[in-house]
Amino acid sequence: MASKRIVTLSVLLIMCMPPAAVVYAEDTPHDEDGYFIVWEDDRPRFMQRLSWDHDEFALRYELILEKEQNGENVEILREITEENYGILSLQPGQYRYTVMVYNLLDRLEYTMDWVYFEVLRAIQPKILTFAPEEIVLDGNTQSQQLVLDTEGLAPGALIMLRRPEPEQEIHPLRTEINGNTAQLIFNSGQLEPGAYDVYVRNPGGLDSSRGILRISRPDPPEQYVPGRPDINVSVGYAPLVPLYGALFNSDTFDKLLFPLGAVARGTVVPLKWGWCNLGLELGASWNKLETQKENYDVAARLFGAQLSLLYQLWLPNRIMAFNFRLGAGLGVIGDFYFDYHAGKGDSLDSQYLSLVAGLSFQWLIKGPFFIEAGVDFTQILSPDDRSEPGYLRPALSVGWKF
Repeated sequence: MASKRIVTLSVLLIMCMPPAAVVYAEDTPHDEDGYFIVWEDDRPRFMQRLSWDHDEFALRYELILEKEQNGENVEILREITEENYGILSLQPGQYRYTVMVYNLLDRLEYTMDWVYFEVLRAIQPKILTFAPEEIVLDGNTQSQQLVLDTEGLAPGALIMLRRPEPEQEIHPLRTEINGNTAQLIFNSGQLEPGAYDVYVRNPGGLDSSRGILRISRPDPPEQYVPGRPDINVSVGYAPLVPLYGALFNSDTFDKLLFPLGAVARGTVVPLKWGWCNLGLELGASWNKLETQKENYDVAARLFGAQLSLLYQLWLPNRIMAFNFRLGAGLGVIGDFYFDYHAGKGDSLDSQYLSLVAGLSFQWLIKGPFFIEAGVDFTQILSPDDRSEPGYLRPALSVGWKF
């Protein structure tokens, strides 16, 4: 009688679950005993392979499969085959099978012993979050840690970093799984700069991935970048908002806002260190001051010219920057007069020194064209006046960067 040696196996099964983000499965069921995954309507299905020793004098085999139900073994399958294996898709549970071997005369030659096995439930893993999202290799830290928050993570799951181009897999030195939290420990020498997906595969073949984890090296210290200086010119609308004090008597110009005004700027930025630049700015401004009293009108024009030190801080997108300016200038009150409705009185002019500080936001909209919004503060220096005024000049400008 032929040998009755039986080859046992472990098998897994999946519930009806969504497919993994990336799945690698055996698609050839005849390689070895075990299981493989097939896809039906984008859903994974586990197939089990039951096999036994081949008998060269066998005409056919009869596979009998039973499942334990309520403490009893109930036959659920009886199948005739000429191969020494059967391919099934089974629900989770306890099973046993036997094989009846028929000889070349199609008579029962012998029956193999029962083989008991269990079909386990395969679980679909999912990576919810991971931290940090970027690892910086500073050369001082010998190990790096990555913490994953997951769902459906099974003991013995494979977790690693992957990138497609150039193809690379990085396995952690140590993986610690506590419930749905996994902690991965890497040696810094394992890691190379690039963009990676975090990949997890449960026993059974169901897997998932989540990106992007960035690995980088620290930016080198900013260095002076020689080259042609940047030149910006702009013009814009700039009303005047008095804060305190008065150029003349406190009731001469007593409005909270003087809406007529303009500003023009020309900037040269010769010193550039990548993200931050340093330059000089020449600015000019004009505002009309006008107030109507009960018995007279009063008006004047305020001209200003300032020379300022400009500091630019560019954002990482390289199209937006904050401008900080600090300087001094000369203010001129021109064509100042009182109108008593019977004719204008004599006009007078006067000059003042001023200190200027400002902040603005610059945005390169398209190519060299930009818009700029900000506000300047001006402090008038007039020791002869009882009150040295200060005022704000908000501005919205358009300009061109050469």
